[in-house]
Amino acid sequence: MPKGSLKVLAFYQGVSEQDLKFSLTDTGTCSVGPTNPNNVSFACGQQGDVDVEGNGSYGAVKLVYQPWETMQYYAAVGAGEYGVKIPSVTVTNSLTGDKPGMSYTLGAKAVVFPDSAGMPALAVDASVTRSRHYFNRRFPGGTPNVSNNIDARLELMAYQVSVEASHLFTVVEADKFDLVALKGGVRFEPYGGIRWSRTVADLKDLVDGGHAGGSQDVVTPFVGLRVPLFEHEGVFAESTFVGGFHHALGLEVRFE
Repeated sequence: MPKGSLKVLAFYQGVSEQDLKFSLTDTGTCSVGPTNPNNVSFACGQQGDVDVEGNGSYGAVKLVYQPWETMQYYAAVGAGEYGVKIPSVTVTNSLTGDKPGMSYTLGAKAVVFPDSAGMPALAVDASVTRSRHYFNRRFPGGTPNVSNNIDARLELMAYQVSVEASHLFTVVEADKFDLVALKGGVRFEPYGGIRWSRTVADLKDLVDGGHAGGSQDVVTPFVGLRVPLFEHEGVFAESTFVGGFHHALGLEVRFE
């Protein structure tokens, strides 16, 4: 991005089979709160960690500002649905909610090497995302003849650091077109890298105040493709494959 420019991105992001980890200290049937017969229970059997799976999708808007040649700052807000699957003593319970969850992101990206004919661009990206989701249903549940309605809140704090390489290819030169929309030529920009993330989860029973939570570290490769469509507009797609499957697809508009 040019110095002093602003970019707005609108995108969809989905996640399936995301790895979360809850560290439990009770033995036997662990639960968020011991007094509520409909609370969330875990099959720990002993002290230790329980693997939890997260699935969801949301829409988001991201604002990127580049005050200098090599530095970007960004913020994003998103809304959508998210649920978790928790193994209990006999079944795996799915927790879902009717109310959309919210996520908020702050981050910065620094360009280490600019893009050139002989070497791709290299950048370092760091961000923190906080999201909150409310659950009111548990399926299939574990108590016969008792309502499986619950009242729980899941908070996730995700810390990420990425090293990213990219290169802008020009497939057809600009002078081959008379259309204003293609005056920059036909171009595409593949990118990819390695991302470290730590996700800290906290599940709270809003009836009796019990908590369960923990943290999970994941190192995953990611790949993406950005395609400039017009002078200031473009589309992009991105995926990761380790610790869950993440994918995003969106539109960007740049202002100068």
